[in-house]
Amino acid sequence: MTLVSIVTPTFPERWHDLSFRCNPSVMRQQWTGELEHVVVSDRNPQFKELPTVYYGQEVFGKTRTTRIVQINESWRNPVTEASIGAIPWYVGSLLALGEYVGFLGDDDEYLPDHVSRHVATLQETGADFTISQVDFRVGGNPYLVIGDGSFQLGHLDSDGIMCRASALAAANWSASAQDSAACDWRLVRDWLAAGLKGAVVPGGPTAIHHDGWAAGKSGRPDRPR
Repeated sequence: MTLVSIVTPTFPERWHDLSFRCNPSVMRQQWTGELEHVVVSDRNPQFKELPTVYYGQEVFGKTRTTRIVQINESWRNPVTEASIGAIPWYVGSLLALGEYVGFLGDDDEYLPDHVSRHVATLQETGADFTISQVDFRVGGNPYLVIGDGSFQLGHLDSDGIMCRASALAAANWSASAQDSAACDWRLVRDWLAAGLKGAVVPGGPTAIHHDGWAAGKSGRPDRPR
């Protein structure tokens, strides 16, 4: 049975969005196979309080599992005491058990058909990774939709990336990156440099990115709508 893993790093101030927007959007996917949500907790004292109502939930007769992993002290910056750059993404990718691996910010959400559309595109095209459009929201309002076949900086977001687990053996998130900006683009660039094939998921956005750039948490998209 095909298992899909979704990796999400989380931080103390993001517990509410993780619990009531991000995690439920993974649990409620229309994907009819098995699905696990690997949540990598970065010094989050509330991580044990993640509501368990979704843990082990069955959808379409298949199990939805949430696994929460507390990041190891050795992965943290000794000055900021926070995990460095893409390290939480990297750790989560190593722990993912799925044949396919996707990524989702802890304050963001998937649309219900995100996983099924990505997996279908991977299978139909034979691609190693897929990119879908992502709808950016600011204050809950539509701002910009990004995601295209250029695979360029500013034209993709981690919420819109899925890959075969085998792709992570060719190139993974940079554990040595000192900042989080554009780490998703570096990953895709490294895949292309390794000769991996990418494909774009047709049919519009599959995920919603909330407020990240406005709070200085990610790269600002090119332009408003």
